[in-house]
Amino acid sequence: MHGTHGLRLALIATCVAAVSTAAALLAGGCNSRRPVDPIVALTSSPSPEEQLGAIEMLREQVPLSDEAKRALRRTTFAQGFNLANREAAFDLMVKEDRKGLREVLETNIVRMESFEYRRWIMEQIAARGMKDYTTVLVNSWAGGVPAWGNDDRKRPEYEAMAALYGSDKVGDALFAVMMEASPVRQAALRARTWELLMRIGERDRLKELVISSAVRPDDVMLKDIKQLVDDLGILPETREELIWLGKLRQSASPAYWKMAGEALREVPSEQKVNFELRGIPVAMAAQRYAPDLLKKTKDELFDDLMVRLALRDSGKHSADFTGWDTGSKRSERLGTQRAEVNWTDLVASNLALSMLDDPKVSARIFDIGDRDHQDRRTEYGGVVRINDAGQWEVVEVRPRVTGSDIRFEAPQELFDQGYTSLFHFHMHAQEFENGTYAGPHMGDFGYANSTRANCLVFTFIRRDTINVDYYRHGPLVIDLGTVHRP
Repeated sequence: MHGTHGLRLALIATCVAAVSTAAALLAGGCNSRRPVDPIVALTSSPSPEEQLGAIEMLREQVPLSDEAKRALRRTTFAQGFNLANREAAFDLMVKEDRKGLREVLETNIVRMESFEYRRWIMEQIAARGMKDYTTVLVNSWAGGVPAWGNDDRKRPEYEAMAALYGSDKVGDALFAVMMEASPVRQAALRARTWELLMRIGERDRLKELVISSAVRPDDVMLKDIKQLVDDLGILPETREELIWLGKLRQSASPAYWKMAGEALREVPSEQKVNFELRGIPVAMAAQRYAPDLLKKTKDELFDDLMVRLALRDSGKHSADFTGWDTGSKRSERLGTQRAEVNWTDLVASNLALSMLDDPKVSARIFDIGDRDHQDRRTEYGGVVRINDAGQWEVVEVRPRVTGSDIRFEAPQELFDQGYTSLFHFHMHAQEFENGTYAGPHMGDFGYANSTRANCLVFTFIRRDTINVDYYRHGPLVIDLGTVHRP
């Protein structure tokens, strides 16, 4: 416990005492009304006074019945409970149903709509020294909370772990969670913990783990990672990449992995630092159909792409983010992003331009766009790949659900096909003059961050002109200019 974490924990401890005092005051009936049946009140009463009275009654009925425990657990996540009542129930459950409370929080912490209450839980875990609730902290921390920002060391979960273990031992605590969790029953928890370790800078330690340590026979996740590092030198970073890797290991043929290895050996060594899974299909396509791209430096790839984009109205059309908090000003112009783009982005964008120069491909894109324009139930989308004959394929995939003309709900089929495809794509075809939506928007950025895929969005500018944007996690966007109806 060091520095500001120690001070913060001392302040939180005062709050714990206050919560316990408030719980004791329940016996006096302050702001409460005792119901006839406390279980019924916690299950169905909309009255905060009756809910508080019910918690008071249950406090007097310890040890709690299973039915009472279930009713109290419900207060942690169900609609219809105010913050004070949730806190009072939490205090009772910590004493009388500690394991049950932990289990319900592990499952529901990321679904809680009150970030104030969620932060309060983190502070209570820290102040009460609840190391057995570390998995609750992990599950909460793994999910994004825009209101809490992107600095992991300012997240309340990190602060709680620093208070519990010491700020210099957070990584050790996360490693313990990952290694002690069941590879079978707690695979999702282990994947979340892996991603958190990556996010706090433990990449080298994770790589050392998979390279030098013996892997349990039932530890599929670490076995897959070790094989990927040994064969291709790639270390996945996120939960989504771990899912991607698992699917590839299950479905991709030995021939696929052999071709992937051959392609990766052609990639310049300086470009393979922190190489991502999304780069595998890009390298494979370049090796087979555009091998000259593999011989060029990053600067040469960048300069060549700049020349090609200048001929395609690149940068002329972009999405309107008026009213959206997008942080620093976004750019779709390649020329302003030399430091941000990497080898995969540049090769993928060059391949995409070659694809757009194929009249059959552009005709296919306009066909999908025309049908999307007529269909007011959904956006259209799919994947782009190169078949064994070396031909481009724009594969349309029907959405998982319909009901909104401004959303494409990707089905599992798209993900299954996308693991070996070059691009995921979707259309912005609500209107033929759709220039204010020319590019990915906030939901698209979320999709790219989640899938870690290389993505394209096709937007009608006029009936015979479509704007094309490449984008990926980050977010990073490159306006690839326009393509005309053949």
